[in-house]
Amino acid sequence: MPTNTLTRGEQQARSSPGPPRVEDEARLSVHAQAKRVHRLKINVAAWVAGTAAATVLWVVAEWQANGAFERFGHAGNPGEWNPTLWAVVVGLWGLVVGIMALRVHVERPPSAADVDRAVAGLDPRTTARYGTTDELRDGVRWRLEGVRRLKFHVAAWALGMIVLTPINLLIEWQDNGAFERWSTNSQPGSWDPWVLVIGGIWALAIAVLAAPLYYCRPKTTHPRR
Repeated sequence: MPTNTLTRGEQQARSSPGPPRVEDEARLSVHAQAKRVHRLKINVAAWVAGTAAATVLWVVAEWQANGAFERFGHAGNPGEWNPTLWAVVVGLWGLVVGIMALRVHVERPPSAADVDRAVAGLDPRTTARYGTTDELRDGVRWRLEGVRRLKFHVAAWALGMIVLTPINLLIEWQDNGAFERWSTNSQPGSWDPWVLVIGGIWALAIAVLAAPLYYCRPKTTHPRR
C-alpha cells in the first residue's frame, strides 16, 4: 500500500518501534506527576518562608500593642496576645499546601502498568463492549483517574475539616468571647458553627463527583465478597 494513502496515525504506528500507546501513557504519567511534585516543592518553601515572616510580624505587632506576652486573649488588655489573625493566615495557606501534597500522593496519574493490571482484571463480557484496545484502555484509565480523584477529594475534605474547625473556634472566640451556646445570633457567648455548613456543602460536592464512578463500574473477573 502506498505510504501517501495512509493516515497520519497509521504512518506513526508503522514508523515508531514498540507499542506507542503504552509508551505515550507512561511518558505522560511521569511528566504530569513531575510537574505536580515541582509545584508542591515551590509552595512548601513559600509557605515555610511566609509562616516565618507572618510569625515575626505578629510578634512585633502584639508586642508593640500590648507589651510583653502574658496570655492569649482578644480584649486588647496589656499582656494579651491575639493569635486569631496569625492562625487564619498560616492555617488557610497551610491548608492549600496540604491539599496540593495530598494530590501528589493520592491522585497520581495512572501508569501504563496500572492500566494493564486493571484491564487484565476485567470480565471478558465487559471488554467486549469496547470497539478497540485503545478505547478499552481509555475507559479503564478514566475510571482509575476518577477513583483516585475521589480519594483525593475525600482526603482533602478530612484535612479541611481538621484545619477549619479550630479556625472557626478562634474566630468565634475573638468575636463573641467565651463559649456559652451554639447560635448564629452573634450575641456574646454565641458561637456560630459555620464550619459545618462548609463541610456539608463540600461533602455534597464529593457525593456528586462519586455518582458517575458508582454507576459506571465495570464488571471484573473477581466477584465481590
